[in-house]
Amino acid sequence: MSAPATEGSAPGNRRLQQTQAQVDEVVDIMRVNVDKVLERDSKLSELDDRADALQAGASQFETSAAKLKRKFWWKNCKSGASRRKEAVVRGGRGMGEGWRGASKELNVSNTRCHGLAY
Repeated sequence: MSAPATEGSAPGNRRLQQTQAQVDEVVDIMRVNVDKVLERDSKLSELDDRADALQAGASQFETSAAKLKRKFWWKNCKSGASRRKEAVVRGGRGMGEGWRGASKELNVSNTRCHGLAY
């Protein structure tokens, strides 16, 4: 049999209920916090994946840009070679003014292609 309830047990019982209510409140807050942490982890993982994809795209762009730069550098050099050949042909024909223009053109073309001869 249980002991009869006394007046002193009522305040203790109320204190126990208050403590239990506080514990329940803390548990609820902790559950919300854990959910937020899991959601944050998911978002960080997604952001990390996007950053990796962006880095890969940037590397590919850098490689493509370098190839394109080389392509047009060579095209410019070859174009300069054509102009030099044309200038030599004009100069070889003995055109007085054409010869002076051709020599100026030669100097400009050589500086563009770093002195490479074609």
